[in-house]
Amino acid sequence: MNIMNIRTYVPVLFCISWGMAAGQRPAPIQINNLISRIPLPVSSQLCYASCTTTRDPADGVTHIKDNGPQFNSLNEEADKIGKMDMEAMKSSYANAQSTAASSVPNAEQVAQMQAEGMQRAQQAMQNGGSPAQTAPSASQPRSPANHVAFMQELGKAQSSIMQITQLTNELSTKMSELRMAEVPMGPNCPEVRQGSYVGPTCSCTKDHSVDYEQRRVSARDKYLQQVNELLRQYIPRIKDQVALVDKVETDSGYGQSVNDPSTIQMLWVVQRQAMNGFASLMGIAGGTWSDGANQYLNLVNARNKTCP
Repeated sequence: MNIMNIRTYVPVLFCISWGMAAGQRPAPIQINNLISRIPLPVSSQLCYASCTTTRDPADGVTHIKDNGPQFNSLNEEADKIGKMDMEAMKSSYANAQSTAASSVPNAEQVAQMQAEGMQRAQQAMQNGGSPAQTAPSASQPRSPANHVAFMQELGKAQSSIMQITQLTNELSTKMSELRMAEVPMGPNCPEVRQGSYVGPTCSCTKDHSVDYEQRRVSARDKYLQQVNELLRQYIPRIKDQVALVDKVETDSGYGQSVNDPSTIQMLWVVQRQAMNGFASLMGIAGGTWSDGANQYLNLVNARNKTCP
């Protein structure tokens, strides 16, 4: 997905569908580790320096391909989680279809089940009991050793989601209030006669463009500093809440030590909801990083312009 703005930056939106959650286990990840690896914008030049760039040999113009290895790595991990969920959903759906198809017995199976039922009933009467008393008991699902403490821990993780949502909403609101200062173009180059041509010289237009782009870079840098300060203010607060989710996922072995399907579902849901905190931070950092890099790119191309 194109990473040119904050609204479309994060390729995986961790929206929860209860139907999708069935049969899925939490991913073996620490969300706070992902958050800690998000690069924060400092200046347009540094944003540009980290990006993957290409240069058109025909006209010498430089282009930005992506935000660089750090963002690419985080995006790949987020993509992997999304693909895991999709594969698990498809597998769960296929299993459900297969189970539904195989659950319809044929005539021979019906006869066999009737015979087995009659046999169990006869045995029960001989033993002085009822068929229900002699029926095999279903194995009970188990949770981690200290079930009560674990469920309390899961409850705290679920409560943290509300705090994560509130903090990300606050951050988004404050981001929407930030504005980059307007930068005037400045006076146009004077027109001069050059043989039969009358107009500004190439060197003047180049200098004018470089000056304008340099002032825009300075304005962008001030904006990036404001974004940086906001992120540094909110990231620790969001991480405090995410830590509760990371802990319950670790303590449950990412669902491996839990057999109760409803508890596994809750572990999956709370992890994906907490991932929205990461997605929000990633979107802001990645979008402003891209804007800063493109701002400096304009200056690079203005400087690289050649005059005959």
